[in-house]
Amino acid sequence: MMEEIHIKRCRRGVGSRSLSQECITAAAIFGGAIVVAGAFLSWFSLFAGLKPYRGVDFWTGRLLAGCGALSMLAGVWFLWQHRRSLRWGIGLLGFAILVFASWSLIQLLILFRELTADPMMVVKLGPGLIVAVFGALLIFATLFLGEG
Repeated sequence: MMEEIHIKRCRRGVGSRSLSQECITAAAIFGGAIVVAGAFLSWFSLFAGLKPYRGVDFWTGRLLAGCGALSMLAGVWFLWQHRRSLRWGIGLLGFAILVFASWSLIQLLILFRELTADPMMVVKLGPGLIVAVFGALLIFATLFLGEG
């Protein structure tokens, strides 16, 4: 009787745990890829799109791309070793990327407001930094997937 309960509990735990581990792995890898893609997309352009500026043209974009790549590596590492400390590390890395990308977005909006005051600069915002923020949200969500 006790052996049956233990076996059922193990089966249920393994099934739900592996699903949450797969979700955490996928969120870390795909979220990191989205952050890297956002760093390579245009953040803004001048002169009606004639002069685009990608995220990797600036140190903030390069830092975001590096953190996204680090998240992808951590996701692959988590696929091999399902350690709780690694899961927390991925989630906290996602939080740090989210804070940094959000701060960069606020700074970009301030720059956009200043540049639109000049009628010679036709400024247009690009999707890159917003894409990076969504990728960071996905990485940060790994803290809330599955059981503790």
